[in-house]
Amino acid sequence: MLQARIVHRQGRFTLDVKLESNGPVLGVFGASGCGKTTLLHCIAGLVKPREARIEVRTRTVCNRPGGMWVPPERRNCALVTQEPLLFPHISVRGNLAYARGAMDELESDGGWKIVEVLRLKPLLDRKPGGLSGGEKQRVALGRALLSKPDLLLLDEPTSSLDAELARDVLSLLLRVKHDLKVPMVFVTHKAPELLALADDCAVLEQGSVVAHGPPAEVLRKPRTIGVANLVGVDNLLRLRVLRHDEPGGVTILDMGGVELAAPLCDIESGSHASIGIYADEIMLCLEKPAGLSARNALACTVTQVDEVGREVLVRLRAGTNDLLARITPAAAAELKLAGDSRAVAVVKTAACHLLG
Repeated sequence: MLQARIVHRQGRFTLDVKLESNGPVLGVFGASGCGKTTLLHCIAGLVKPREARIEVRTRTVCNRPGGMWVPPERRNCALVTQEPLLFPHISVRGNLAYARGAMDELESDGGWKIVEVLRLKPLLDRKPGGLSGGEKQRVALGRALLSKPDLLLLDEPTSSLDAELARDVLSLLLRVKHDLKVPMVFVTHKAPELLALADDCAVLEQGSVVAHGPPAEVLRKPRTIGVANLVGVDNLLRLRVLRHDEPGGVTILDMGGVELAAPLCDIESGSHASIGIYADEIMLCLEKPAGLSARNALACTVTQVDEVGREVLVRLRAGTNDLLARITPAAAAELKLAGDSRAVAVVKTAACHLLG
């Protein structure tokens, strides 16, 4: 999907990276000022590095010094920035059709699938001024996809949205990934988004790649790569829907031999749902409690215990899925948690947030 060797100096900052990823979604993670956006702009062609060789889906778009440099409009990479950058005087339909070739694509079966996935049909005749932040970001994403890009570049597309809208956009990106199968480079400083969307992960620090690999593995020990303050403790799971219990008000999901009860939803049985659980909403105990209102008491194996500041992060294995719980040092000492020990994770149904 992407091969890049880039050296670019800008003032006192130097971006010096070597990346190779088969995706389909490469997440680029790191603190503000680490070079994430500069890397994205180099791939898009908005920045001309002094030294670089960049290949997008086996096509060389930059080989400097002395070689080719394909301008941005010929790279067939679509960039979605933090701000939607819509034209305020034309309708959503007009904004969608603005990209090269997008008018014909919008009228095709593939174009209408994009409109359907992003839930844009009710917005087509409206002007951007009357849209919410999440709706504007959906339009920007649709415009990018209608250009039929070889690579979709996303620069923190949820950073300006509140938590609810950010989850909505993330669920749509998951649909773009699974239904439309468009390769992406996804820049973020939010670890839960990275874990939910990315298949491959590169962590940047001061312009250099300090870790590269599957997100769950790369972020397992955040202190060793200098991003402990960025790594959220949310759990984002992609689970198969087993059945719906309408009288009980719950949907039962498969964690790989362990069942999880989530709030009732209308996702078809056999399909997959994205579920988010905050780590501080998981309670730990040594035995399954009795007389409890929480619907989930999940038998787990403790795989890792990390002290981070004044809290303890406990990684658990439930079925075939990893969970992360956040507890106090006193609770960890009382429970005597350690690798390979047994525990029960208690999770309220309402703590299982449906993302899509």
